[in-house]
Amino acid sequence: MKPNIITVILAAGASSRFHGAKMLAKVKGNQSLLARSIVSLNKVTATAGIKAPAVVLGAHLNDEIMAITATSHQIINPDWQQGLSSSVKHASQYAIEQQADALLLVLADQVAIDVDDYLHLIERYQQNGLTSCAFYRQDVGVPAIFLAKDFAVLMSIDGDKGAKSILKQHDKNNSLNIISMEQAQFDIDTPADLARWLDNKD
Repeated sequence: MKPNIITVILAAGASSRFHGAKMLAKVKGNQSLLARSIVSLNKVTATAGIKAPAVVLGAHLNDEIMAITATSHQIINPDWQQGLSSSVKHASQYAIEQQADALLLVLADQVAIDVDDYLHLIERYQQNGLTSCAFYRQDVGVPAIFLAKDFAVLMSIDGDKGAKSILKQHDKNNSLNIISMEQAQFDIDTPADLARWLDNKD
């Protein structure tokens, strides 16, 4: 029986370093950062035969963002000011409610990751059922697939940090699939990051 993998895109942050709604920044023609992420993950989940991605929203709930995510399951994070951990908790709670075997956590601003990268990550998880993650900048990180037994720990994270500590513990215990994914290092945090991406992506 195929494992029940739930995919959640984290997009609730205030984008304070971007000085505006980063998720609406145009990264491909007229396609916004958030729309690009949703389109890519819809292709991933359709190809992998798993449930379509959900999106965690928070700081920016304007009409445009609500329209972009209208066809996705929207998870509203009222605690977004508490940092990334609050979105991880909401994603984990959703996965628990969906009785998921695993949770694929994705950051919407990792603009260089493509469909094949995500599919490779899912494939590695399906091979041996271990927690699986990307490796870039000489470290483990998201995107990552966490097991149901990781959910309680994910729910205990506090502050403006993600789940790296859990990945590091799995690595220490030799219970982690690590997939080289240098393109995961490219994320959009500032207008300068966006300008570099637009200049170099072609």
